[in-house]
Amino acid sequence: MRIGEASRTVGVPTHRLRHYEDAGLLSPARTPGGYRWYGPADVDRARLITALFASGFSAKDAALLLPCLDEGPADAAADDPRRCCEVTRARLDERLTEISDRRRALQRTEEALSAWLAQPLGQG
Repeated sequence: MRIGEASRTVGVPTHRLRHYEDAGLLSPARTPGGYRWYGPADVDRARLITALFASGFSAKDAALLLPCLDEGPADAAADDPRRCCEVTRARLDERLTEISDRRRALQRTEEALSAWLAQPLGQG
């Protein structure tokens, strides 16, 4: 399928698919006329890339993580270390810490706002 149909299928604008390609994350085939041609595997990969970005990962992070998310050796289980190198595992651990820290900060903000709103209105 061409880029317009692929973008509708993935649920992103066409410029996003071009960005994925420019970042080296996606490599659709080209027609003899030079048009991008997206097969089912390209669409699946674009959905995965979109999910990574939606989770807060950068293009650099996505490039690091995608090999771990690609199919590993036929006999490799999902948690097999052959599917994910130590650098990637360290980045995932870092990202998890960032998310946990942000969640705790949001919890503190929520508690402060709730306490503030629970106060009676001032007289004035």
